[in-house]
Amino acid sequence: MDASRYKDYMLGLMFYKFLSDKTLEAFKVLSETKSTITEDLLEEYRLQRKDLGSELDQGFLNYQGYYVEPEHLYQVWVRDINEGSFEVQKVTDGLSNFERTISSTSSGGDFKGLFASNTIDLNDTALGSNLNERSKNVQALIMLFADLDMVALQKSDTLGDAYEYLIGQFAMESGKKAGEFYTPRQVSEVMAQIVARSSEITSIYDPTVGGNVIIVTRG
Repeated sequence: MDASRYKDYMLGLMFYKFLSDKTLEAFKVLSETKSTITEDLLEEYRLQRKDLGSELDQGFLNYQGYYVEPEHLYQVWVRDINEGSFEVQKVTDGLSNFERTISSTSSGGDFKGLFASNTIDLNDTALGSNLNERSKNVQALIMLFADLDMVALQKSDTLGDAYEYLIGQFAMESGKKAGEFYTPRQVSEVMAQIVARSSEITSIYDPTVGGNVIIVTRG
C-alpha cells in the first residue's frame, strides 16, 4: 500500500484511540467512578448508558462535545483481539457510528468525514487479498496503539509531536514535502503568537500551505 494511503489507516485508528480514551476519561469524571481497571470501567460505562441513555450522552456532549458508545470503544476491539473474537466489521461499525453520532452535534463539523468509508476502507484489497489477511493486518494496526494512554500523551503534547513526525515520514515515503500534508510547526507557532496578542481573534485561515486550513479556536 502506498504511504499516502497507509497514513489514513494508521493516523485514523490512532485518533480513534484518542477519542475512546477521552470518552472513558470523561466518563470517570461524569460518573465520579473510582475504577481504574479497564474491564471494570467498560462494564460500568455499558451499564450506566443502558440506564441513563440520552442523559449520559448529553453529559458527554456538554463536557467535551463528543463520545464513543461503549460497544464501539477502541478498548473493546483490543479485548476482542485478545479473546480471539475480533471481527473487522466491528471496526467499520464503530467508525460509522461515530460519524452518525457526531453529525447531529454542534462540533460535528470538526469531525465530518474523518472516518468516511472512502478514507478508511477496511474492505480495501490493499489491506489483504481476503478477509482473513485483512483482519490480521487491521488487528496489527489496532495493537500498535493498544497500550498508549492518549490522554496523558495529549497533555504533554507528545501526541501532537507524534502526528507531526508520522505525517512527515509518510510525506517522505510518498516523495513529497510534509508541507503538502500539514502546516509546518514554524508557521503554526507564528500564528499562535499572533492569536495570543489579541482577544479579538477567534480563528485563523491559512491558505498558503498545500491548500490546508488551520482553525485556532479560543476556549
